[in-house]
Amino acid sequence: MPPTPEKLPRPSVAERLANGLRGHINRFAHVVINVSDLDRALAFYENTFPVQRLAHINGPAQSYPGFGIEQGQFEGWVLENKKDVSPPGDLIAEFPARLLHLIEWKSPRPTGKPYREANHVGIYRQNSLVSNLDAAYANVVANGGKPYGEPSWIVLTPEGDGVTVFAYRDPDGNTLEMIAAETADGSPPFAGMMHHCNLNVRDLPTSYRFYRDLMGLDLTVYLAPSDLQPATNGSLGDLLRNPDGSEFTDNQMRFAATLMGVRSDSRSPIDVLQWDTPQPFGEPYPHANHLGIIRVAFEVDDIQAARTQLLLAGHGPVGPVETWDMGDYGERKVIIFKDPDGIMLELIEAVPIPTERPPFD
Repeated sequence: MPPTPEKLPRPSVAERLANGLRGHINRFAHVVINVSDLDRALAFYENTFPVQRLAHINGPAQSYPGFGIEQGQFEGWVLENKKDVSPPGDLIAEFPARLLHLIEWKSPRPTGKPYREANHVGIYRQNSLVSNLDAAYANVVANGGKPYGEPSWIVLTPEGDGVTVFAYRDPDGNTLEMIAAETADGSPPFAGMMHHCNLNVRDLPTSYRFYRDLMGLDLTVYLAPSDLQPATNGSLGDLLRNPDGSEFTDNQMRFAATLMGVRSDSRSPIDVLQWDTPQPFGEPYPHANHLGIIRVAFEVDDIQAARTQLLLAGHGPVGPVETWDMGDYGERKVIIFKDPDGIMLELIEAVPIPTERPPFD
């Protein structure tokens, strides 16, 4: 059975503040998706997902020690939420909203394939909210997307509460998901907005402790349906595997999840999820240039102080502070490290906002 809320670890507030990055993390910065053909992926995402291009990443070849790459180069696009139609007030993302980075590695070239299994350990899917799920589904199909199934209900609580969703593959096989989001009476439909990404973990209490105590995130909601439900619910994927690699052929599944936000901001969380039936399968992507949803980035105010805090808390290994030349997107200071399951994470320092100094101290 999935862990129950009372079994999740509960240290004191003082313990949480003493060891975590809570005081340094500003927001979720972005999610990185490695693709094999940037132009193809860009067109597909702008046509099917509620995103639009913001900035071009076109830096030179350089060293990426946190990735173990002596000399490498990638090109990409920074995507933001579409702005043509705004969501209702209760769904407006925080400012600045989370971004999505589509990346094509030029050297070394992309390797491997994205996860096929919905219970594969790692970052399995990126989610968005839309007000008209049927229209979104038809649009995905019209643009060559490959849904795992039609929109369907997925149970999230013991009381039977849930959402209607569908998931689909991009041209490389990365999994994207759309959730029906209700609008207030009289509110117009909205084009959609990026929401959470799903991290499949092996042991939810361990991962919950890591993301709460070390990363400084807050629990938004705990989701754990008590009963098994059809494996096709939610159209989450077309394949599940047992831990030994054999295909899971039962027709019922179950999981538990904690949605976690930055200082109680529930509008753009991460979904830390443990599969119970079947149990988690596989290992996270081993290389930074592997095709797939490769890492989640958090913006911090002071990257050197954040790195020191990680080391003082005993977490390791933690990569060095690197300065990446991202071409038109400018320079960014970055740290690469991993969570307890080996899922790749990134800290990126906030870019200073130029301001005129006030005429007083």
